[in-house]
Amino acid sequence: MDATLKAAGPPQTGDTIQRYGQYYLVRKLAEGGMAEIFLAKQVGAEGFERNVVVKRMLRHLSQVPDFVGMFLDEARLAARLAHQNIVQINDLGLVDGCYFLCMEYLPGEDFATILRLVGRRKERLPLNIALHIVTQAARGLHFAHEFVDEAGKPLNVVHRDVSPSNIFVTYEGQVKVLDFGIAKAETRITNTTAGVVKGKYLYMSPEQARSAPVDRRADVFALGITLYEAITGVRPYARDNDLAILNAVLECEYEPVRKVRPDTPAEVEQIIHKAMAPRTAERYQTAAELAAELERYTLATTSASGGEQIAVYLRSLLGEQRLQSKTRIPSLPSLREAGSAVRGFSKPDIPALVNGPGPENTSTVTAGSASTMVVGAQGNAAPPAVSPPASGSGAKLKLLVGLGAAAVVAAAVGGAVVAAKVISPPAPVVVAPPPPAEPSPPPAPPNPPAEPVKEVKEEKEEPKPAEPPREVRRVKLDAAGVEKAMRKGRAGVMSCFETHKDELREDQGHVVVQLTIASSGRVSAAVQGAYAGTGVGRCLERQVSKVKFPPHVDKELTFGLPVRYSIKK
Repeated sequence: MDATLKAAGPPQTGDTIQRYGQYYLVRKLAEGGMAEIFLAKQVGAEGFERNVVVKRMLRHLSQVPDFVGMFLDEARLAARLAHQNIVQINDLGLVDGCYFLCMEYLPGEDFATILRLVGRRKERLPLNIALHIVTQAARGLHFAHEFVDEAGKPLNVVHRDVSPSNIFVTYEGQVKVLDFGIAKAETRITNTTAGVVKGKYLYMSPEQARSAPVDRRADVFALGITLYEAITGVRPYARDNDLAILNAVLECEYEPVRKVRPDTPAEVEQIIHKAMAPRTAERYQTAAELAAELERYTLATTSASGGEQIAVYLRSLLGEQRLQSKTRIPSLPSLREAGSAVRGFSKPDIPALVNGPGPENTSTVTAGSASTMVVGAQGNAAPPAVSPPASGSGAKLKLLVGLGAAAVVAAAVGGAVVAAKVISPPAPVVVAPPPPAEPSPPPAPPNPPAEPVKEVKEEKEEPKPAEPPREVRRVKLDAAGVEKAMRKGRAGVMSCFETHKDELREDQGHVVVQLTIASSGRVSAAVQGAYAGTGVGRCLERQVSKVKFPPHVDKELTFGLPVRYSIKK
């Protein structure tokens, strides 16, 4: 799939957080052609909570056997690849007819985002940083390439989709390979369709582009392209269209590294060119060989730890605010208190007492009206009778605890009786004596007999018949109607590009927003592609969700709307 694992910022106030099995889906991070990815919370007993990532198969593909098989193959394979440089799979499940897998949450950035941000600042990624990231990715891939089953039989795993977007770098300097979704292994249940090219054209080896059999050396080739891009800031096979890209890959036509970036050491250029050799026999035969060459050069030219260097560099590149927004994910109780609707999550509004009620030391609270509350304590006379409040009283029970106080007072709850254990014996209730009675006035003289009062019957007003509900006029909503409605929210949408222009890859372009419009006209929005889960993506989703669409005759409509922008920097 094309979706990449991205760490998300904090959820927005008012978000709805859905329960999904034992997980809570906090917000969507990305969506690809096969699955959607969510930042989620795994919950357990006694307040246990952990940040995870849930990758859920798209609902419309859940009935397609080939896609289901590919998804399950990825889960089975990736779950067995336990290595520090491969993202870890924790769970595989089925909820509401859709398969999902749960992965570790990684606060950080995919390598593609890092390279994009560096390029936007008109800078070059430090050479030692680039070398270390690719070295660690090569170590993870070599582990997958060498993996054997329980009988010792090699699985012959090939990732086949190695690219900067599938290499993740945490803020602590760890490097992880992501997404074995189209990996080829000898034991795969789902066979790859013959003649179908899978992967990203820009990072393919020539044999993969020809749909010829591939082995681990195809991944070595893709690592060479990744390192070329990281050092030069240029994709070696970038062309105007896919056909031109494929031709360039097949012919291995690209500019030498030092021609693009002259300050690149000649030895580094040689390593890259060997990894990108057209013939498999001329490349590094394993990812471990490539990693060893890169490590040898790095150790000879720098003394600092690569992971520490990456951590320091990312802080300078991204800033503390971005790092904190992705590492300090609020807990579910905090999200609910901030206004998010956490469906299916319950937390008592009133914490339970440490010591439960006991017969030896209790106080009985009799609730009446607010002005006639009476507290009876152990050993006291019974409280006087109290008239119950009017029916329908909606007052909530409140516990008032004073400094050293031992009594519990309840507000009116319609005559309810609450027993609560107290810390120390309550002070006796002192009842003041009633005031002396005043002398009665002399009796008044008898009044003359009054005339009989005629009974007047009150005429009851006949209730007016309820007006029938007005019929909502519904329209046939098409693409033209969607664009017309979107024009009203254009100012807010365009402000997202200006506010988050540092995240944009280019000064001009478009972002695809998928609109799901209910028959009532209410809309939900999800940004597709590389900007899903970014600041500009989240801003677009909020602004588009504010657009009012007319009620329409269809139950639900889905549109993929390209939102074009042009920014002057």
